Amino acid sequence: METNNLFESEEIAKHEFDFLKPCKNTKINFNRVSDCNLEEVINISKVKIPNSISDKSLIREIIKYNNDNVFCFTRNHRVIGFCAMLMLSPLGLERLLLDEFDGKNPDFKCLSKTEETTAAIYIWGLVASGFAIEGVRHMSQFLQQSKYKTINFFSRPNTDAGVRININLGFKPVENAQGDLYRYVRIVNRELNLQRSA
Repeated sequence: METNNLFESEEIAKHEFDFLKPCKNTKINFNRVSDCNLEEVINISKVKIPNSISDKSLIREIIKYNNDNVFCFTRNHRVIGFCAMLMLSPLGLERLLLDEFDGKNPDFKCLSKTEETTAAIYIWGLVASGFAIEGVRHMSQFLQQSKYKTINFFSRPNTDAGVRININLGFKPVENAQGDLYRYVRIVNRELNLQRSA
């Protein structure tokens, strides 16, 4: 039986990203990455996401280009996880879908600056195990602001844990895409699509 009610369909994931809220008694802090903790983020990345982002100068430039790109999760003043994103320009989204986007060494023409409109959000790297999983809740709240509320996410998880967290948060494989590309369609966009099909 077809339904136009999103909550009665199979579109809601186990831990739907857009519905996550920070815990009332949160045990972590959520902040933009700065020079004082960038080294900790890189060290965690090397251990948890092998062959992923590790170039300190590149990450520093990515942060400078758009200050919403990289956030860290800290507990007792120690970095325990992070979420690194690339805010994509329309060209970046096009190249991503054509499998012409280099996530390890992105062309800055494919990225949007802080003051520019973002076409898509590419999850560059995510480490969120243990207490750090609370950081994902903070990311959800941060990305509900009007600037990002309708912007879909894309991801290329390169570990089994990465695939699991993508699926649990509502990401789905992109049909006919090259490689293991996943997409998260924002709730507001799914509701709009249901209204159009009604």
